[in-house]
Amino acid sequence: MPFRTWPDKLDAPLPRRFTAEDLRLMLAAGILHEDERVELLDGELVEMAAKGFAHDVVKNALMRRLVRPLPATIDLGIEGTLQLGPGLLLAPDLLLAPVSARRASPEGFCTIEGPEIPLVIEVAASSLADDRRRKAAFYARHGVREYWVVDAQERGAWMHRSPVEGVCRDVTELSRDATLRPEAASLAGVTVPLPDLG
Repeated sequence: MPFRTWPDKLDAPLPRRFTAEDLRLMLAAGILHEDERVELLDGELVEMAAKGFAHDVVKNALMRRLVRPLPATIDLGIEGTLQLGPGLLLAPDLLLAPVSARRASPEGFCTIEGPEIPLVIEVAASSLADDRRRKAAFYARHGVREYWVVDAQERGAWMHRSPVEGVCRDVTELSRDATLRPEAASLAGVTVPLPDLG
């Protein structure tokens, strides 16, 4: 007797799209807790993977390289929540932006206009493909001037620059012996030699 097969997605519920306001209400009601690692990606609530050893080594090395040359006017955010739209809450590993650009959104999250953000950095291991494509598109769509993805395993990197109409016009892949330098004048003293990341 042949096995019975079910039609694909018959009577499947439609995916629920959430907003930052929904998340605020979930936090207030105790449905979500502040220490839960989630992002809201175009309304989709996504649980973030646990960070491994290689990720932490690279992130901490980046943090040490970045903090020394930064002027007092630039804030270095580490794994904070950034609201770029009603359905978009991201938690980049490192975010550099003018202190004066930070504001609270109506939902109570940190919001910064994309063009005011000179640099966002993601350190990726299991999330490498997603960070290079999906998140790069989010940052470009909101006008973030520069976005780096650093491969925690191989120590290579991708620099995304020049966002135009939601697409980065300049994407450069760098080998593990390269040195990263942001374009923004406000970050002129920042250099990150990839071999120094552990």
